[in-house]
Amino acid sequence: MKNMSHYLQLILIMLFSFGATANGYAQNKKTNIASDFDKVGWKVGIQSYTFTRYSLFDAIDAAADLGLKYVEATIWQTIERGKEERFNPWQMSEETKQKIKNKCLEKDITLTSFYCRPSKEDAENGQTEKLFQFCKEWHISLTTDPVRIAEGPGSMDFYDELCQKYGVYMFLTNHPKAHGSPYWNPVDVLADCKNRSKYIGASVDVGHFMRDGTNVYEAVRSYTDAGRMYHFHFRDVDRCDKEGKDVALGEGAAQIKELLTYLYEKGATPVIVFEYERDQDEPLKYVTPSVGYLHQLSKELFGNRKAKNSNKNETVKLWAQNARTEGGLKVYDKDTLATIHGWNNTDQLISWNTFSKKGNYIVRMKYAEPYQGSALTVTAGQQQLATLIQPTNNWNEYREMDLGVINIPVTGEIDIKLQGIQLSLAKDEKGRLVHKEALPDVQCLSLIPTKEKATSTPMDILKGFKGKPLFNGKTFKGWTGNNGDNSMKWFRIEEGAIIGGSIEKDIPKNEFLRSDREYSNFELRLKFKINCADDSYNAGIQFRSQPQTEKNKEHEMIGYQADIISWKKGALYDEQRRWDFLGTPLCKNPDYNPKEWNSYIIRCEGPRIRIWLNGTQTLDYIEPFSDCPHPDAQIGKIPLTGYIALQIHEGKACEAIYKDIEIEKIK
Repeated sequence: MKNMSHYLQLILIMLFSFGATANGYAQNKKTNIASDFDKVGWKVGIQSYTFTRYSLFDAIDAAADLGLKYVEATIWQTIERGKEERFNPWQMSEETKQKIKNKCLEKDITLTSFYCRPSKEDAENGQTEKLFQFCKEWHISLTTDPVRIAEGPGSMDFYDELCQKYGVYMFLTNHPKAHGSPYWNPVDVLADCKNRSKYIGASVDVGHFMRDGTNVYEAVRSYTDAGRMYHFHFRDVDRCDKEGKDVALGEGAAQIKELLTYLYEKGATPVIVFEYERDQDEPLKYVTPSVGYLHQLSKELFGNRKAKNSNKNETVKLWAQNARTEGGLKVYDKDTLATIHGWNNTDQLISWNTFSKKGNYIVRMKYAEPYQGSALTVTAGQQQLATLIQPTNNWNEYREMDLGVINIPVTGEIDIKLQGIQLSLAKDEKGRLVHKEALPDVQCLSLIPTKEKATSTPMDILKGFKGKPLFNGKTFKGWTGNNGDNSMKWFRIEEGAIIGGSIEKDIPKNEFLRSDREYSNFELRLKFKINCADDSYNAGIQFRSQPQTEKNKEHEMIGYQADIISWKKGALYDEQRRWDFLGTPLCKNPDYNPKEWNSYIIRCEGPRIRIWLNGTQTLDYIEPFSDCPHPDAQIGKIPLTGYIALQIHEGKACEAIYKDIEIEKIK
């Protein structure tokens, strides 16, 4: 092993010395351990001081290899073995900070917190405030044990003010009494938490408490009952006195199973980071089997909850703290106060894995959203519902709203997913309302058993299409020129297709061929292609539209249009009304060639409009102004019924060709 890295040697020693090849370390890499921890709300990681003789990057590598998602950093620790750089918020260069962020991104690791003990002098000269600025920038908490000062800079009132100013949590942790730790006694921790903001909480260092003779289980209970149990430096110790030695979880006297069961039943979800500091040459000696122990315990606790729930149909609470998030979403605050922030695009996802009995459930969300017009989908297995979100007064006011009734067809584990489909409305620089503001901050989702009829529909709803021809391929039966013969002269039938426009001359104004009857809720399918010399073509399919009655505009139509243009594919335009594109694109570049046959599917159900281009969903829009009038009085309420029409837009010589037009009315 002469040329092998020290860290790799260490890993191999762990594999062979602790039986990890079959049931431990190697297996952990293949299982989604973090997912099982998510189910019980545990954020499990490694305190990097466990790797004090190595580096922060080694701790990150080890956490990722063990299937964990979190690491807590330590002040002054070497960042990368063999290099001088150390983790110091006051001195790190921007280049070093970015290197750490890139390492975490590469390994899918989140820095959840870091340990540092700022001094009274730091508080007096502004260094402590810089520390909190760093925590806010990195979205991390501060684990600390500052000297207790009654008042002024460095006092708990001073820290609480900074916590509230920057939205940073501070965990008060214990070190040995013999070392002069200000928080070796749990009573002092509770005293400094009392009457403080939610940002001040307790951290339990299991090893230090036990070697001081403190009953860890009772300390955890007291912190939990006070609502301040936020964080663990986790390990097990073989005896509760100063001679206690580190051992793997479950092999010592810390009552690990009892205290974690108690926390789970109480709904408390503290951060759990392993910190083994007595065997620094072999940092994984106890961590590896401890991860396995914790993994088995999490499955046992979740299984017990499933068994309990299977005997009765009860409300399922899904807290933000326990959610899985994708796309850069952030969880702020702790336990039942935790909220998900930064929801600003349709690629982001919030999900929970839970156990539920089959049946119908009211989906109730607690959220804050001061803007109008945002919309989201709730998916449970293969069922989905969509809804607009009603605005709250501001971002600090949380309210509950029933989103709909979803059907869960089978008893068992199920993934519940929230996905944005439409950003909220705000005025642009021209004063128009456009979908550009964020989606809600989410605190909780509840599934409440009900006998109400489900409002959800199957995810594969397009498979059930039973359309009837709207065009017979031979005549214009069922169709008419929007402006009579003046419009009809721009449309003809060839080879079973309707051709609008001309390739021989420019088109002076918009022309429409519309259906003889109106439609409200329906699924419309057709194929189209374009014959044009360049990309200047413009056409579309009107629906829920009405003929324009204004003088000299009788050729126009007012209403929704599935647009056919080169630069915005599969988009929804509001013709002659809002004069703008609607909704938030779900796919900006679907497969598309205008000179070949393309398919459009347009599905309208109440205020919800969905569009698919060549089988790819490009839009899921819910009309905010169908029940209440648009702020522009000239627009008013948006009707949900109207004619279907085929358009050729004014402009250069061009032909828009339509065929295979079918429709199914939806009850």
